[in-house]
Amino acid sequence: MVRIFEVRIRNPMHRSGPRLLRALLAIASMALWLGCALAGPTEVKTDPGDGPVPWTSLAVRDAPEDFRFVLVSDRTGGHRGEIFEEALEKVDLLGPAFVLSVGDLIEGYTEDPAALDAMWDEVEGFVAALDAPFFYAPGNHDFSNETMAREWRTRFGPSFYHFRYKEVLFLVLNSELFSSATHPGHPVPGPDTQAAQLRYAERVLDEHRDARWTIVVVHQPLWDRREVPADWLTLEGWLGERPYTVFAGHVHRYTKEVRRDRRYVTLGTTGGRSQLRGLDQGEFDHVALVTMTAEGPVLANLLVDGIHDEEVRTLAVRDLVKQLTRALSVEAFLADDGFTRGSARFTVENAGERPLEVEARVRPGRDLVVVPAATARVLAAGESGSFVLDVEAREPLPVGAVAPTEVQWTLRGEKPDGSPLEVEQRAWVIPEKRFACARRSEPVVVDGALDEWRSLPLAIEARPLPPGSPEGTSIRFGVAYDDEFLYLAARVEDPSPFFSAERVASRQDAVVVELDARPEAERAENEGFLAAVRSGAVAKLAFAWLTPGEVSEDPALAALIPDLPPETRHAARRTPSGYDAELAIPVAFLEERQGGAWEGFRLNLSVQDFDRDGVRHVTHWWRPSRFGLTGAVPAPGSGSFVRR
Repeated sequence: MVRIFEVRIRNPMHRSGPRLLRALLAIASMALWLGCALAGPTEVKTDPGDGPVPWTSLAVRDAPEDFRFVLVSDRTGGHRGEIFEEALEKVDLLGPAFVLSVGDLIEGYTEDPAALDAMWDEVEGFVAALDAPFFYAPGNHDFSNETMAREWRTRFGPSFYHFRYKEVLFLVLNSELFSSATHPGHPVPGPDTQAAQLRYAERVLDEHRDARWTIVVVHQPLWDRREVPADWLTLEGWLGERPYTVFAGHVHRYTKEVRRDRRYVTLGTTGGRSQLRGLDQGEFDHVALVTMTAEGPVLANLLVDGIHDEEVRTLAVRDLVKQLTRALSVEAFLADDGFTRGSARFTVENAGERPLEVEARVRPGRDLVVVPAATARVLAAGESGSFVLDVEAREPLPVGAVAPTEVQWTLRGEKPDGSPLEVEQRAWVIPEKRFACARRSEPVVVDGALDEWRSLPLAIEARPLPPGSPEGTSIRFGVAYDDEFLYLAARVEDPSPFFSAERVASRQDAVVVELDARPEAERAENEGFLAAVRSGAVAKLAFAWLTPGEVSEDPALAALIPDLPPETRHAARRTPSGYDAELAIPVAFLEERQGGAWEGFRLNLSVQDFDRDGVRHVTHWWRPSRFGLTGAVPAPGSGSFVRR
């Protein structure tokens, strides 16, 4: 059955009180620059008389066919409290005809009905405060398994639908039926199917060819991939030459693209996980105010710190930022234990068509003195430049326990319009070696007690941290193997540990282990986490969260990372000064990944450190994350071990 919703603006006078007065005053004060009007004619009536007049025109911008609606974006991936709720309060002040979501309103990724009810009840409570109608769209966090699909049907009915208002067609689609975010190429099972969605979309588009504009809302930007799903290309064929605009979310970075001579806009966040690095990175919290005019939609991005039009970040700017983000590379800085001095080499490649200004500033560290403390150079278009920094240890040190020194890199170029573009990058000066993994002659009992470990030679101490981070945590760890298992032991010193049976492991103090046992050429590569999920690299790694006590599984992580190999053992226990942890991964896993007798592996450890109240937290890394999660550029193959 085709559902057609006739959206009507509510009478703003149906309520009284201070909230209504504030809303009316806000709308009135914004009327000039937003072109809004609560009601009234399309022409101002006045008697101008003779001579000059104190206005530019009497043709006001409130044609009967014009209207305004608001889009809200992702709230998930570790939502930041109260931002979404505050955004809805501000949306109400704008007086839109209605509000559209692009999906990902709940954290989701669960099959627990009670947990789902609590999440959706919370969001529906926020939405209930709106005066305007609210239209839901499913995202991967809202619609990731059959249980959630059926819950959606129970609460909201179909996961794809359309409505028409003032001769504009709105088509809301379910991206998780095109391609599940967690299982690319496969739809989420449940009562709604991709075949039914495609039949529906084709019929709706055919029946509404007379619409003056078409707005398509879909959570994942399916077009923004190396290989665009065939079903999306089919849908674009049905859209044909009609005037249309597409809105999406999902990646938490704003990008406007022109495709098929039409605008495709991927929104940023409305309280979802984001590093909030600013406009050029596309990382900001916003809502999008859309004014439908006779010429099409006009988009205003409303941020906490201002208002920006739809050109806030274009595809060209995104590509330039990506280019600059990849311009800096780090060479492995090899050294031996007892390290005293050496040189660190960085390379910046200007792949653009304009000069690139490069500046590096060294932040003092605990163990290393790096000179020069600052350096700068301008690279011509197409030029690569090497930057060599001299490194001296304050005292001879084991390579696996050195505290790094951070270098802040600033790359300044120009956007296509000539305006400045600046990208900040960070890199560590830290010596590397091929660490030895020695055979154990004595058995290991994986119980969280480290009595049988004679030494823990590797350490995480004094890492560069953002302001306001919890302080005082350190870790020492070691690895070994026998015929059956690869072992890891870790001792964490933490003056303010935080553990909770009410939270998943990723939301409390824990040692996080990332092990890559693939052949050396494969495990040496670095790439972004989502890219590694799509390429299948993440599925070949082993990840473990080691924390004392029983904790529930994190469903969002479980959907992205593989289960630990069968026969894996792990244990952790509290100590007077923190906690100890042990992990044993079957040697068979390493041999399967390497296609025979294993020779080595790549390992990174990090420590999640929460304050005692579980609010502030930071992650300490042994080596920069190969997936970019530390924000520091990693060296190829960092943290490599060889069998001894």
